[in-house]
Amino acid sequence: MTLFLKKFILQIVFSLTVVIYAAPDCRGDVVVLDRVTTVKTPVRIIVLTKSRFFAAGGRLVDVYLDDEHLKRILTGGDGYGYLKYTPGSPGFKRIKVRSNSESAEGLLLVMTKKDRAIVIEVEEGFKTAVFSDEIKQNSLKAIKTLVKTYKIIYLSRYAGKSITGIWLEKQGFPGSVILSWRGPKTLTGLKKKGIKLNAIIGSATVLSEVAGEVENRFSFEKTKDGTTVKDWNEIVKHLQDKNDS
Repeated sequence: MTLFLKKFILQIVFSLTVVIYAAPDCRGDVVVLDRVTTVKTPVRIIVLTKSRFFAAGGRLVDVYLDDEHLKRILTGGDGYGYLKYTPGSPGFKRIKVRSNSESAEGLLLVMTKKDRAIVIEVEEGFKTAVFSDEIKQNSLKAIKTLVKTYKIIYLSRYAGKSITGIWLEKQGFPGSVILSWRGPKTLTGLKKKGIKLNAIIGSATVLSEVAGEVENRFSFEKTKDGTTVKDWNEIVKHLQDKNDS
């Protein structure tokens, strides 16, 4: 069996494990996306209304931020609705949306211009943690160390926000926003909002697409577009050495 095939099988098993583990808790006909911005930088709160697996537009949705009602919006024909919001203070803001009897929650991370962020591709960063308690504990310890210095932004390429969020919570990883991977524009969009991207941990594929966007790039796969590492402890050391230099 080739190395490529082994990695492919490992990725499939991880993705299926996440879906099976989290799917029973993941349902609902209204969705709100996690968002990231900086203080006094406008951001769009994005809502999607559905009927089973398909978009269903023309529905009224009440949007709340930290339990304060912001506005009632109407979703369009594609199921999406938008609300512009400009935060005045940093921190995590909890978004809640209601449509008829359905509700959903999301997070808005508001950073200062001095804050630094680390982007972590969940499928690549934690896939081996599923199969080893030791690796899982090392991953948890590393993330809990990094979150003291950096804001963590999770990235999901396959499973999506809801399933990924449930899995991360059940595994004990620190909570934060989860963005869906939309190619390099995912990171360029963050940078346009004034967010300092200090590092990204991801697959060789993702790193190859963002080589010009983030200075510190790490992967557990062999890559020519970043630093190949064997474990999370090595990533922590690399970043600590950078800070000390």
